[in-house]
Amino acid sequence: MPALASHSEMSAFIAAAAMLATLPQPSIAAEPQFTPDIAPSSAFPDARKAVRKEGVFVAPAMVRLITPGMTKRQVYPLLGVPHFHEGLFGEHVWDYILNAYTGSGTAYRVCRLQLHWARDMRLDGIAWDSDECRSAFYQDAGAKEDGGHAVPVPIAQPAAQPPAQPVTIHFAFNSAALSPEAAQMLDAFAASTSPGGRAISIVGHTDSAGPDAYNDRLSLSRADAVSRYLGRAGIATSRLRISGAGERGQALTTADNVPEAANRRAVVTLIAE
Repeated sequence: MPALASHSEMSAFIAAAAMLATLPQPSIAAEPQFTPDIAPSSAFPDARKAVRKEGVFVAPAMVRLITPGMTKRQVYPLLGVPHFHEGLFGEHVWDYILNAYTGSGTAYRVCRLQLHWARDMRLDGIAWDSDECRSAFYQDAGAKEDGGHAVPVPIAQPAAQPPAQPVTIHFAFNSAALSPEAAQMLDAFAASTSPGGRAISIVGHTDSAGPDAYNDRLSLSRADAVSRYLGRAGIATSRLRISGAGERGQALTTADNVPEAANRRAVVTLIAE
């Protein structure tokens, strides 16, 4: 039978515990501290002219990562292409329609977000259409309160997963629409990756037909179409890394302005750890 601790040993233990309690606790990784503006409804384009009139659902944490000074390439993986006829290159304003749950069942409000770009194409300003919408995305949802101290939410460690084979999705000429065959391939890819696994690269490509700037936009649209499908298939958008290569990196090298089906594609791969 183990011996009981002596009075002096117990006193030393209590003193050590008291000293540990006074040590600084680990802090939680902070999000950027930034408060967007509120703009009048007249500053936003007519919603009937939107490419995505129904809007999209985006995790508030993704929106809160967007701050002035970011480039378009940094913002694009977080929000995707603008929801109006606003190009990815040279445009000084991007407009989005974002849906935010109200906390009452499945009810949600439709919000408008506008991004302003400076001459150097760095993000210069962010504006919402109402204070309610701004609050819906900028409330603290990443921690629990315990006696006035923020406590991090436990994150489950991802299970080990075998490497998934790269997937190449092909597109029709001048199109970013997914074919039924492409959807089946993406379903299989999504099923082969475990939740919370490695990041996924999605690179869009075009053939050499058409102007370079147009092909850059089209390649990003193709990558975005694949990203949105994988998101609906259950893959977290935080894992997706989207980029557009335009007509660069051809699968089958051709002369300029040559339509080639093999080059109209998006390549999906797991990023090595």
